[in-house]
Parts: sequence; structure tokens; C-alpha cells
Amino acid sequence: MKSYSLKLSGREEGPYAESQIAQMFADGRIDRNTPCKPADRGDWKTIDDYLPMLKYGTQLPPPVEIPRVPPVPPPVPPLSAQRVAVVDFDIPFWSVLKIMFKWMAAAFVVFCCFLPVFILVWLIIMAVFAGIINGVMSNLQHP
Repeated sequence: MKSYSLKLSGREEGPYAESQIAQMFADGRIDRNTPCKPADRGDWKTIDDYLPMLKYGTQLPPPVEIPRVPPVPPPVPPLSAQRVAVVDFDIPFWSVLKIMFKWMAAAFVVFCCFLPVFILVWLIIMAVFAGIINGVMSNLQHP
């Protein structure tokens, strides 16, 4: 089995056996364009030039599972040591005024749409009261 030297992060490392290079390729630590040369001789070429079968993935070992350790949260300071910042919003007066006029215009449009409904409900209520008052008054005339 041949061994190869790799150029990783600008440094020559190795020699690595073909199986080690295949494992590194499967783990994603190197790619097809990583510089490589045989350990005993040769020019620097890419891994794809010396080991072309790696790119097909048919001879790759399964990637090594790296256990994921959750990061340790920073210590929480006591409540008395926490800082609280009050932020003052600097909103221009004219922007607030424009927003108020837009809300007022929207309210006016809604009010105008419901105005006939309000008038109709008012007339119905007044008709009911008029009927009640008329009935009471008519009973007073007949003994």
C-alpha cells in the first residue's frame, strides 16, 4: 500500500496510508483539491490525480462520528450585579404627528362607514320609546 504526504494549512504532513487518506476524505477534513505527493518521490498534485477513485465515494469508509458536546454556558452573575439600561427613543415630533393624522383619518373613514348603521339603530330605539310612550299616554285617556 502506498503512502502519501499531504499539504495541510501550508505545511507538509504525513506520510499517510491510502486508507488514512480515504478516512480523512470521508470525514471531510480534506477534499479533491488538497495537494498530495507520494512519500518517496514525485511532484505535488491533487489527491484527485493520485487517488481518483475517492471522488466516486465507492471505496470510502463511513465517516467517523465526532461526539457533539454542548458548550458550557457562562456563569450567571447574581441579580444585584446585572446591569439594566434604560433606552430613550428619539422619535421626531413630525413623525408622531403624521402617524396620529393617519390614525385619525382611518378612524374617520370607519366612522363614516358605520354612521348609517348608527342612525338606523337610533331611529329604531326612538320608535320603540315612542311606541311605549304613546301606549302609556293612550291608556290615560280611557278610564
